[in-house]
Amino acid sequence: MGQQPNIELVATERPVGKLARAAERRWTPRRPGEITSPSEMPSGGSFGRPGPDTGWGLRMIQAASFDRGRRPRILESLLGALVGARASHARRGPARQDVEVALSLVGLHEDYTVSGGAPEQIALRRERWLDAVSHEPWPGMSALASIPPDLLTDTPERVRSRLLADPSLIG
Repeated sequence: MGQQPNIELVATERPVGKLARAAERRWTPRRPGEITSPSEMPSGGSFGRPGPDTGWGLRMIQAASFDRGRRPRILESLLGALVGARASHARRGPARQDVEVALSLVGLHEDYTVSGGAPEQIALRRERWLDAVSHEPWPGMSALASIPPDLLTDTPERVRSRLLADPSLIG
């Protein structure tokens, strides 16, 4: 609707055009210890090995068929730590191969049962790891510290063959 001819508008009553938005200021870190690039992200030790959706690994472990023994909850948390560490080394979420490698490392993979069971040394190491899980701040911490990274990231078949050839490969 137009302005009535008998009303005078002063400058403050006139409509004002929209102002252009100011340019955004660039963000800079101001707090100490702020992570600004992927290379600064700490990993290992007390920081753990963060990876995407490690809870999916626990779900795959619960669905897998293997002998859970007398301490199933502790065993599943140990396997979850192994699965999560292997997946995060590859910078991805957990996969079926990660569960296979974790079961091979603790001597519970189905190939061991077909060939007469895991070597005695692997079974003793599994019991030692299970005893330690309840006393660790992060379940599986001592197990992950004793596994060489190249063995953890190897293919499931090669992990089993390497462990069968030399069970003392893991400390």
